[in-house]
Amino acid sequence: MINRKRLIRAVSLMLALAPTVAIGGDAPSLKEIMQGLRNNLVEISDGLLTDDFERVIQGATSIAEHPHIAPAQVQLVASALGPEMVAFKQFDNLVHDLAIEISASAGALDRDAAISSYQQMVKGCLDCHRAYKERVTAALGPEPEGPSAH
Repeated sequence: MINRKRLIRAVSLMLALAPTVAIGGDAPSLKEIMQGLRNNLVEISDGLLTDDFERVIQGATSIAEHPHIAPAQVQLVASALGPEMVAFKQFDNLVHDLAIEISASAGALDRDAAISSYQQMVKGCLDCHRAYKERVTAALGPEPEGPSAH
């Protein structure tokens, strides 16, 4: 018989992670997702510096709709972080919500609001990296070698 408390925790964790988990297929690695998010941050920054609001919207939308982490990687990260996995997921939610705010502000041509949300997003990214990058990287292990390795 399964321990009821453990079952509830496991189901709660999976529900919290549901928007983060890829639905199968060839999901990109977490490293690839992070590299894409970095590129999107640069795109937003460039757009803000040049008052190219369409570029800001494009970068922010890409962040809000970023690919999901492959289930196998989610399991490895969840195992390494344990109960902290919920806080880890909250950083993803924060970045998602701020990306939507940035896009809306850029759509309204409100540069100051877009910059404010962008600054909060960068802080959220840095805070997450400070708290989890080392452990997540260790949990995922080395990137596979070969022609498809990045």
